[in-house]
Amino acid sequence: MEINKISDILYKSGCSIIRIGIIILMMLTTVMTVERRWMACDIWLFYVIPVLLLFGFAVLIWKRLKFDCTLTDIVIVVWFVYYVGRTWIGNEWPCQMEFLKTTELFLLYVGLRLAFHETNMSARLLVGCILVFGCYEAWLGLSQMYGDNVSRHSLYALTGTFLNPGPYSAYLMLGVVVGLVAMENMQGVWRLLIIVAIVIMAIVLPATWSRAAFLGVTVVTLFIYRDKYCKYRYPIWGAILIVAIAFYLIKEGSADGRLIIWKSALTTWTGTPWLGVGVGGFYHAFAEGMAQLYTSGMDFYSADVPDSAYNILIKIVVEQGVVGGLVALSLAAVTLNGLSRNSRSLFYGIVALLVFAMFSYPFDLLPYKVIAVLAVAWSESFGGKRLFEIGRSQLFLLSAFFGFASWHAGKIVDDSYKIEKGSYMAMGFSGFYSIEDGYEYLASESDNHEFLFDLGKRLREEGRYNDSNAILCQGTRCSADPMFYVLMGNNYKDMKHYDLAEQAYKKAYSVMPNRLYPLYQLMMLYHDSGDTQKERAMAKRVIEMKPKIESPATRDMKKKAMEII
Repeated sequence: MEINKISDILYKSGCSIIRIGIIILMMLTTVMTVERRWMACDIWLFYVIPVLLLFGFAVLIWKRLKFDCTLTDIVIVVWFVYYVGRTWIGNEWPCQMEFLKTTELFLLYVGLRLAFHETNMSARLLVGCILVFGCYEAWLGLSQMYGDNVSRHSLYALTGTFLNPGPYSAYLMLGVVVGLVAMENMQGVWRLLIIVAIVIMAIVLPATWSRAAFLGVTVVTLFIYRDKYCKYRYPIWGAILIVAIAFYLIKEGSADGRLIIWKSALTTWTGTPWLGVGVGGFYHAFAEGMAQLYTSGMDFYSADVPDSAYNILIKIVVEQGVVGGLVALSLAAVTLNGLSRNSRSLFYGIVALLVFAMFSYPFDLLPYKVIAVLAVAWSESFGGKRLFEIGRSQLFLLSAFFGFASWHAGKIVDDSYKIEKGSYMAMGFSGFYSIEDGYEYLASESDNHEFLFDLGKRLREEGRYNDSNAILCQGTRCSADPMFYVLMGNNYKDMKHYDLAEQAYKKAYSVMPNRLYPLYQLMMLYHDSGDTQKERAMAKRVIEMKPKIESPATRDMKKKAMEII
């Protein structure tokens, strides 16, 4: 009996230590340097997922347990199956990176869910990690402001481990919200430490000028303390409304630009509302929507080439349709319901992230996906209600399948990471990028618009105009940048296909009507083709148009137009 007790104690202690280590290691990935496409952490996660599956399966075998499947588990599986279906059925947009990142998210949930099965750990460790790493991000931002560390964006003083202050602010917001809720149940030294952490993050947050982060903190704070300010709610709401209007006016162009992104993408979506345009098709949908709205007389002065949807729900609806949107809302509802029962701190933290995601792109980035998956996997393992059980033999087959899939996906990501790490320097700076290498890497970089643009440009420089246009056309399927069409027009012009060049330039202008360059190229096309009447008419438009950004280049274009008139 004594041996059995000692063995049981060692087993429980060992499992607890391993699970604590898993949480800490996962949270460490959230403060690694964030990149636009792949990070080294992505590769590491794909290779760690099989280890999580093995650990979780071994624990179930040791305890002779079956896996308890919850409603959240079912909804997540339904969502992923539908997502895979919309990726492969219908319009096949280039979306390898997005598909692999979503697969990473799903496999990570499965691995953590199995590793945390029937855990009795409280949420305090995860909450504590969020606060500690939030303070680290705040310290890093302050050191960047004072010159001790270098910001990762030339236009902004602080970015933390992120590429700009927008997504960086979400980490500070998350820490403040989680701390405010956790503080309510703490006393003594722990309460004081949490207050200090909140103050540290709250001091840095305003320097990011992130309206989405301010909104997330405000919404959660108002709800948490609703009973305490109920008597003065109307003056408080009025003051918040005034501040919100002021924030809008301060950065009006940015807000209007996002409205244009949403309206344009939804305009295209109306053609296929139930199933959407297909996974990876958001940017093409935006471009086509802009071209449709161009004739409506809408003001496009604030528009710019989007690098994100800036609204997670709109992106899901546009790409996956009403069906995908309903599945996503169902998933949000069941996960939040579970979190509200098991941890108020994590519940309000995820709510704040969801509010933030309505105006930004936190769930495009690895740190926030890891935090969300950790929170949900812990919650379902800690207090999820069992619907049915999965036997050990079935679980072994599923674990083996998911482990193999994760390992194989990790190899693909590793190859892409190495290609991008080496090719950006070659293409972007030294100019010695080989066209042969470009075609070799094309399969891995088919959704990388920068790669496609650079390769198309290199092919044009070599006089391979048709090959260049084939690559540039592929770029228009994963980017809304009008320069793809402009470069295609230049190729057609050099081949003396003036009608096709005219169509390409007009398409470029309709996609982004606040750009002067497509009109300038049209003017020069008419000049080269000898169409004097159209040349003068276009020169007049070039002179009269007010570009979004004045520069020496736009002034030179207008000067050339004046010479023609």
